[in-house]
Amino acid sequence: MKLTPAQDAEVIAVMQQYATAYRKKDIQAFSALFSPDITGFGSGPDEVITNHTDFIQHIKRDMSQATVLSVEFTDRKIFGDGRVAWATSKSAIAFTIDGTTKQTLYGRSTMVLRNTGSRWLIEQLHFSLPYGEQAAGQSFPGAE
Repeated sequence: MKLTPAQDAEVIAVMQQYATAYRKKDIQAFSALFSPDITGFGSGPDEVITNHTDFIQHIKRDMSQATVLSVEFTDRKIFGDGRVAWATSKSAIAFTIDGTTKQTLYGRSTMVLRNTGSRWLIEQLHFSLPYGEQAAGQSFPGAE
């Protein structure tokens, strides 16, 4: 299912607002993008999101541990039916810790968004990093 070009642009705008709020450490703007019932997973073993309060605690921790220089969503694939949209993308988060050398996390993201009639809210979020011990062409680490 494809969204209209206008709906597609609206979803992309939410993704850009996410990236900007994350980079600027703007908790209020960031918080407004998410449903009260947000669920999802981050890349850390304890990053399990069960509601909005949970999510904001994780984001505050992220923002306290690093200075995010940029967040980019590339190779976006966006689909939906007008009421709900789902997006997958490659993600790059460039950051420094205490002014150290710039580092970049290259991950994968999914978002599920709901159209409230006046805006899109993120209902589900997932960010993961490819498993470093698993080579290209392997379904499982160590498999041939």
